[in-house]
Amino acid sequence: RTGDYNAFMNGTFAAIKGNVVIDGCFVPGVGGQNQIKQSAFLEQACDRTGGVYLSVPSPAQFGGALTAVLVSVFLSPVSIRKRINLPALPEVDFRPRCFETGETVDIAHVCNQCLSIFKNCPKDTCPTCGAANAKKKKRAKHS
Repeated sequence: RTGDYNAFMNGTFAAIKGNVVIDGCFVPGVGGQNQIKQSAFLEQACDRTGGVYLSVPSPAQFGGALTAVLVSVFLSPVSIRKRINLPALPEVDFRPRCFETGETVDIAHVCNQCLSIFKNCPKDTCPTCGAANAKKKKRAKHS
């Protein structure tokens, strides 16, 4: 949810400052065709803090081994993780994502109140915080 993004990222920045490792496991829900396959923000948080990110394709694919995988990956102490074969993070995409569509954007509009990112400029108010959009005013020419 877009409203939770700021709190999540603030927690990530606090973890970085406090040398706390964030590990994450994304298990997709049972759903239709528009099912989310991974969590870009959790992946970024794990990468930034030096943690492990695991995206489980489907719990059914692991059968009864899902628990064994989770225990072996996430319960290993940080001090020995470099010596064991853990899942490597793929190249993490740090480009911003639109808060409405979830699409990766190269050019975006940013709310000046809550810093939410949008592909298209919201019409009247920010959907995340409700702040009114500042309308561009034409400046009068001084003679």
